[in-house]
Amino acid sequence: MGGIGHRIRRALRHPEEVLYSLRYRMRTILVRKVRKDGAFYYAYRGQLFPESLIAGNRMDDIVATAQRFCQGTGIDIGAGRWPLPGAVPIEDEPDQNAYRLGAFADGSLDYVFSSHCLEHLEHWQEALRLWIRKLRPDGVLFLYLPHESMVLWRRGSPLIGAAHKWIPTWEVLIPFLEGQDMEILEHNPARDDAWSFHIVARKAAAGPAASGGDGE
Repeated sequence: MGGIGHRIRRALRHPEEVLYSLRYRMRTILVRKVRKDGAFYYAYRGQLFPESLIAGNRMDDIVATAQRFCQGTGIDIGAGRWPLPGAVPIEDEPDQNAYRLGAFADGSLDYVFSSHCLEHLEHWQEALRLWIRKLRPDGVLFLYLPHESMVLWRRGSPLIGAAHKWIPTWEVLIPFLEGQDMEILEHNPARDDAWSFHIVARKAAAGPAASGGDGE
C-alpha cells in the first residue's frame, strides 16, 4: 500500500527519516568502498582510507600510549562503547557530560582522558577549563583527536555532517593549554595510523584561579 502520497505524508510526519535517507544516499555516492591488495578502503576526494577508520572504535589505536600517563583515578569523557580501561566513562547525559562534572570535586582526579570528543564541542574552551579544574596538581590531561588531514571526518563531509563543530590542531590547543598552566609532556603533530594525533599535558602544582563554572 501507499504510493507517492503516502510517502509524502510520512516524510512530513518524520522529517528526520528523510534527512537520514538523504545523508545515506550522499554518503554512498561520494564515499565509495573499494578493495585493494586484499583489503577494503573508503575512497573520498582522491584518497583511500582504511575500512577500520569507519568502525567508530579509536581506543585500540591509543590505549597503550594513554595508559603510560593515565594512572590512578580518572575519567574518560565521551567514552561511548569503548572506555579507557580503568576510567569512569562520561557520556552525554543531562546531569553529567563534557560540560557538567559535578560528581567530581575540583582537584580530585589523577587524569582526564578524552578520545575523539573535543571536536564535537562548540564551546571546547569552556569544556577544557572544566576538565583541567577537576585535575589535582600534577594531574594529566590526555587528548586524542582526529588529524586535520582526515577529510572524511571534517564537518560537512558525507560521513560526519554537522557532528563535528571544529577542526582541532596542536597549533591551537597547545598554546591554549599552556595558557591554563598546563605543561606539555608529549604530542605528535603528525597523524598516526588512525589519522589521529594526541596531546598529553600536566597540570601545574599550583594552577591558575578557576574562572567560570559548569553549572554545578
